[in-house]
This record gives sequence, C-alpha cells and structure tokens, in this order.
Amino acid sequence: MRQRTEHILIGILAVLLLPLALTFLLDGRMDEIYRTIKNEMEYISVKTNTGTVEMDLEEYVLKSAAAQIPLGYDPEAVKAQMVLIRTDLYRQIEQTGEVRSGDYLTMEELERAGAAEKFLRAQKETSGEILTWEDKPILASFHAVSAGRTRSGNEVFASQEYPYLASKTCPSDADAPNAKCVVQIDDAWADMEVVERDEAGYALQIRRGDEYLSGEEFRNLLGLPSANFEVESNGGGVFLTVHGVGHGLGLSQYTAQQMARTDKNYREILEYFFPGTKITQY
Repeated sequence: MRQRTEHILIGILAVLLLPLALTFLLDGRMDEIYRTIKNEMEYISVKTNTGTVEMDLEEYVLKSAAAQIPLGYDPEAVKAQMVLIRTDLYRQIEQTGEVRSGDYLTMEELERAGAAEKFLRAQKETSGEILTWEDKPILASFHAVSAGRTRSGNEVFASQEYPYLASKTCPSDADAPNAKCVVQIDDAWADMEVVERDEAGYALQIRRGDEYLSGEEFRNLLGLPSANFEVESNGGGVFLTVHGVGHGLGLSQYTAQQMARTDKNYREILEYFFPGTKITQY
C-alpha cells in the first residue's frame, strides 16, 4: 500500500512539474524556434495600384514565375526563372524595402493549365536561392528570345558594374517561332538613322532630324518586340525587320529551354548566362 501511494505521489509530482521543466528547456530555444518559423514564412510588402499588401515571399515567387515564363517549359528552365525572380525581389527589398507588384497567376489558373505540380516542385527545390555577385543580389535580367546573342550589361549601361551580364551566343533562338517579324511604321520615321549599335546588334541611339532617342525608348514608343532591327524604306512605306523579343539582357528563356531539353540543370543554365555569380541561400 505504501509503495502504491509513493507511485501515485510521484506521478502527481511529475504532472505538476512537467510544464515547469518544459518552460526551462524551451526558454533558451525560444529565439531559435521563432527565427526558424519566421524564416520559413517570410512575408514581403508588395506595392499595388490600390496600396501595399503583405504576401508570402515564396508564394509570390511561384506565382510571378508562372506569369513570366511559358507554362510548358521544362522544370529546369522554370527553376532558373524562379531563382531570377527571387533575386530581383531581394534586390528590390535591399534598395527600397518594398516590392513592385507585377503580373502573376493564381494557383487556380496553374491547376487549370496542368502546371501547378511542376511549379510547386520547382519552387520547393530552389527555395531561398538567389544569384549574387560580390555577396549582393545581381540585376537578374531575362527576356523571351535574343537576337542570336545576349547583350553586354557593361556596354548597355556604359558601366563596369555588370560584368556578370556578359554577351552570350544563343544560336537556337533563331529557331524560335517569334524570332523575327516585319513591322511597318509611320512614314514620319522615313529619315530615321541608327547612329550606334552594341555588339549584339541592338540599337543604342537613333536620330531623326535633331531628335535623339535610345534604342529602348524607340522600341517602347513604337511597341516593337525588341530594339534589334534593320530599316527599309521603299515606295510602300517604312519597314523594320525586328529580331528577338525583349531587351536582350541576361537570360534568354528560349535558349534556357533548349538547354533544359538537353539535360542541363538550372545551375548550369544560370552559370552560362551569368558567369562568375554564385547561387546563395538567403
């Protein structure tokens, strides 16, 4: 009887002391646990047309990537795209503390397209990864299709701060469905002249009379696919033969897709387009 009573008292004592013991055990680890939870659920401030909202960073990466790359592209090309988008987010956060809202798809749209599982896996397998140069997030540029080679960042920006934006050959881009098009423009541009081009063939400066425009200003003004073009004037009007889609800097998504189809992984793809950079876990 006495032994039974002792067991009961020990049991009661254990129950009473367990919360206190757990408190002491966890007290020294609370900061660590909090940091872990915070890191796993990091939120960002996203500026929209109607104000600023808080969004989960990794969810935003996934949804933005889905809007920026063709949904049918291979998983390794999708992973490369996600690393670039995440890199751009961290670069914006470091510079301004906020993120500019861009296009993104909802999970429902991804489900309907049959691409949700692929994008979820790509996000998970690259979670927290960004591209850095000298321990800083790079200018993570990308475009749909180059004009046969990507542009040099140092040349485009007339600066030595972008050695990782090297000019890279992309011969397969010539086979892209939208690699080339012919556009007729207003006859008012008949006397225009491309004053300067970069080594990839993109117009850097355009002159019309006394007016000067950069190649990208001209492209945006006329809604052209890219600033790589040739001009032809004849009796029928003024025509531009335009090569590529996008600004031509950084990663060409079409070449990234071709590399993925030949068993290159996303790290190899990023290393090709951004030489000297490192994939860093943030």
